[in-house]
Amino acid sequence: MVYLKDMESKLLQTSSERDVSLYRFLHGQKHSLHVAQNDIESELCFNAFVDGSGDLPLAKLKKVKPFKGFHYTNNFVLLIAAAKVDADGEESNIKNYLSSHGHKEQLVINSALGTSYRLATKLDTPIDILANLVEENKNINEEDIQNCLSCTSDIYDYFVLEKGVLRSIFQSNEEKNFKAYKSIVLLQKNALRRVELGAFVLLFLIFSYLIYLVVPTTVGLVVNNWDTLEPIAYIIDKAVMALLLITGVVLATRVKAIKNRIVRFILHKVYWVLGVDHSEYQKLTDTIGSE
Repeated sequence: MVYLKDMESKLLQTSSERDVSLYRFLHGQKHSLHVAQNDIESELCFNAFVDGSGDLPLAKLKKVKPFKGFHYTNNFVLLIAAAKVDADGEESNIKNYLSSHGHKEQLVINSALGTSYRLATKLDTPIDILANLVEENKNINEEDIQNCLSCTSDIYDYFVLEKGVLRSIFQSNEEKNFKAYKSIVLLQKNALRRVELGAFVLLFLIFSYLIYLVVPTTVGLVVNNWDTLEPIAYIIDKAVMALLLITGVVLATRVKAIKNRIVRFILHKVYWVLGVDHSEYQKLTDTIGSE
């Protein structure tokens, strides 16, 4: 990073005031641009990148006829300044400019104007290739950066290089953080599985204990009052047989769905006790697993 800062300092020393004012603007800073009398171009840059108001210089500049092919619409800095002052009025000029220029210019324009133009097609230089990678948020490796170090000749090349380096660092950290996040989710998932198993065992023991309490008492009552309960027992027996038959048919056809519903219901209750929304947690783990 020290090397890059030294490079930036040298490039700024050889750049024009207008270029520096745009470069500082791209970094959210203001440059004290000196405006000479009748210097419409510098006045426009001052209004666009420093003062942030007034469209009189642009109106004057539009009246100036092209001289030897020179016009503000052909000048990178002036065109961006004009678009800052009048975005709608300069949209066609921006599009025409980008149709014949590279991704470096497109990245700078989009960064300065807050737009998302995707009109540039030229990938003639490593800088343009890196700018395209930044624009498309594609993976940037060390070779992409190294290729640009020897051909960075102005502050806009440097701007692209800086963006590429920062994006590369961000992507590297993002990948590391994502791996760590996946590991944490996996640990949490394993821990919750053990909690689920413990909950199922606890529920089984409670159910078994309830049966232990209820069955002897019920059997005793039935034995002591068999003469009275025999007709009722007969009816209940037939009803239970019919119910078991129906239940068996249902279980045979929908056993998996019923099992999943029962498990999901129990899990919702277990996770609710733990203060966790089971549905949201499941969505999260599914998303992490699909990446």
